[in-house]
Amino acid sequence: MNMQTYADYLVNWLENQRKTLYKMDGYVLGVSGGVDSAVCAYLLARTGTPVHCYMLPAAVSSETDLTDANAVLDGCGLSGEVISIEPMYQAVMTSVASALHPDPERVKVLHGNVMARLRMVTLFTLAQSYRAVVVGTDNLAESYTGYFTKFGDGAADVLPLARLRKEQVLALAEVLGVPSQIIYKAPSAGLWEGQTDEDELGVNYTVLDTFLRGEKVSKAAQKRIAFWHNRSHHKRMLPPMPEETPNQ
Repeated sequence: MNMQTYADYLVNWLENQRKTLYKMDGYVLGVSGGVDSAVCAYLLARTGTPVHCYMLPAAVSSETDLTDANAVLDGCGLSGEVISIEPMYQAVMTSVASALHPDPERVKVLHGNVMARLRMVTLFTLAQSYRAVVVGTDNLAESYTGYFTKFGDGAADVLPLARLRKEQVLALAEVLGVPSQIIYKAPSAGLWEGQTDEDELGVNYTVLDTFLRGEKVSKAAQKRIAFWHNRSHHKRMLPPMPEETPNQ
């Protein structure tokens, strides 16, 4: 199906999940200023159901991202609220500082993951208060490479973009009318200053999309993609449980 038809399909799919599976009253969405959350916002705006949008910056967050997040909300007709996660982040890191492993190589990613998990806690808390479904923004490339924080941005009730390569997310964004400056900005999880998805992964989304289409990529790219995919297997599965039970 074409992207306009797929957009209609996703709107209906979201409403079906909300009404039938979850039996909830609305949606909660974290709006980052990136294209993935923008696409989700534009889809949710079409449902006609209450949508509660939140921008959850930390001290390292870019002012540009906040400006872009507001542009998204203005463009799709939704309202949003800014809730800083910085006080929670400082409280957590201060509390655990003396107990952390001393290896400095772990610190940057660890701090970024804490931010992602605090955003998850915030969104689920708000969703519970409004009887709402938490909408995740992960796309197929992120899912395949494990480019999300376990129990952080990977935690959601629904993942409407999970079948879409990055190029398809961009195409859907154009169909929905997402502002061009958001569609073409460098993708970033905003976990630390200057961080971008492609720098961290070591492979760009164009190559990832080529691979996900089943087409040929360089051996170096294959190796890099396989590294991330194999390393992140645990993120895409439920926690293992013993197969056997006791007899007594």
